Amino acid sequence: NEQGLRFVPSIPSSQSAGVMSMQIFCFDFTMASLCQNRGMGPGFLVHDSHLYEPVDGRQFARALRIGAEYATEIGIQYIVTLNSDELVRAETEGDENFRHFVLEPVLSDAPEGGLFGIRFD
Repeated sequence: NEQGLRFVPSIPSSQSAGVMSMQIFCFDFTMASLCQNRGMGPGFLVHDSHLYEPVDGRQFARALRIGAEYATEIGIQYIVTLNSDELVRAETEGDENFRHFVLEPVLSDAPEGGLFGIRFD
């Protein structure tokens, strides 16, 4: 509206977990877009698979597609951490193919391995 963003809180028990997850999805992308437009954001948005667990497979696939497209539109990277079976669920139930987005993890126990160059012992 003319005064800026307006967020309407809802009572969690009145909605399904899937609907609430999609509300979080929309809120996160709204914040990411606002920050990116103002030059304040990190340039990426990360969602864990937990966000998508209660969501129907078709809606899950659609959210992944919308997330990828909108992230490109606003100039950020959209990162989703998923187990491979969750990706299969989205592809099967949503009739989509997301394999070209998948980056296989490279894990190593070698001394030079680690997470972001940091070794945890």
